[in-house]
Amino acid sequence: MPLFDLIPAPTWRDLIDILFLTFVAYQLYIWFRETRALRVLIGLTVLGAIYSLAKLWGLFLTTRVFQILWQVLLILLLILFQSEIKQVLEKVSPLRYLRSKKRRLSGVLATELAGVMFELTEEKTGALIVVTREDNPAEFIHSGQTVMASPSPALIKSIFNRHSPAHDGAIIISDDRLTQMGCILPLSENQELPDKYGTRHRAALGISEQTDAVCLVVSEERSEVTTILKGDITTWDDPDLLTNQLKGWLGVPDSIGPASKDFFKGFIVQNWKPKLGAFCMVAVIWLFLASQEEIQLSVTAPIRHVNLSSELVLDEGSAAAVRLNLSGRRKNLEAIRDQDIRVQIDLSSLSAGTYSIRLSRKNVDMPLGVTIDTVVPQDVKVILKSPAPEKATQPGVNK
Repeated sequence: MPLFDLIPAPTWRDLIDILFLTFVAYQLYIWFRETRALRVLIGLTVLGAIYSLAKLWGLFLTTRVFQILWQVLLILLLILFQSEIKQVLEKVSPLRYLRSKKRRLSGVLATELAGVMFELTEEKTGALIVVTREDNPAEFIHSGQTVMASPSPALIKSIFNRHSPAHDGAIIISDDRLTQMGCILPLSENQELPDKYGTRHRAALGISEQTDAVCLVVSEERSEVTTILKGDITTWDDPDLLTNQLKGWLGVPDSIGPASKDFFKGFIVQNWKPKLGAFCMVAVIWLFLASQEEIQLSVTAPIRHVNLSSELVLDEGSAAAVRLNLSGRRKNLEAIRDQDIRVQIDLSSLSAGTYSIRLSRKNVDMPLGVTIDTVVPQDVKVILKSPAPEKATQPGVNK
């Protein structure tokens, strides 16, 4: 049997299933990458693969142990990763897309923010500014003082002055207003963060992993400006470039949506390696599960009459085919060829006449792994008769 016959052919429903789960797997990777949750998900995937192989190979004890282990792990995961689970549920909630899309940052403020960040680098003064977008970071912010003032460059520089009591904390800007100062943010648990980044960068990375806020950080040691958005860290050398980027991140675009060409380019080409990895993983899982899937199939098979006596002939009124309802694993049923199905009736013990023969599974030869559920009709008609005698030639008549 050719190798490709063992691979189930996907239908259009299967393709939709694979593409949807690829999107889900890629989004989970984006949300959990560089966090401990991603490592746990990878570990659970490995355990799931081991459990599937154990169940496939009939390892009873291993299967039972894993079934008990899954119940305990489910409770532990709900406790340990309740914040990550809440974050995912918030991201997939359709209500977040019903919010009003208002301008959150004016062009003037974007220019002022970029300018004051580079002024702080010249003074070797550290700073951490969080500019909110759609997500509300209030639940992740600890301590802090309410301000509700205009975020002027002078006020920002005075807050981060090393002699100010709130200079070690972060300031929060929301809707063109400086709402809080001296805030304590959650630190990122990313173990791959380079050592050159200090507490401010780790705090900015932590809030960016939980929300969609834009974080601006000034390093007093290296005198550099960085932005952190959704876990991505970017270093800036030009205030004009930073201003334009802030307008793009925090302002309302002129067009309602991206051009179709740019949309498909970003949707498919951008970050293509994780997308391809997610697709391959889902495709392999689908191949494994689809080949083990139990399905049903109905086929029509011709009847072969064997061991017919040379003194008898089969009448045209005899049944010529039956319908077989089969069940089995998908890979076995899709690999069946017409020549693999044989329905035979042994006529060796029959004489001339009309018979109703009940078919059973013994009359049908099928490949291994395929079960015959029913044969329709189960009783078939067989008509045997003697061959018509040849007419004698009359004397004196020319043919």
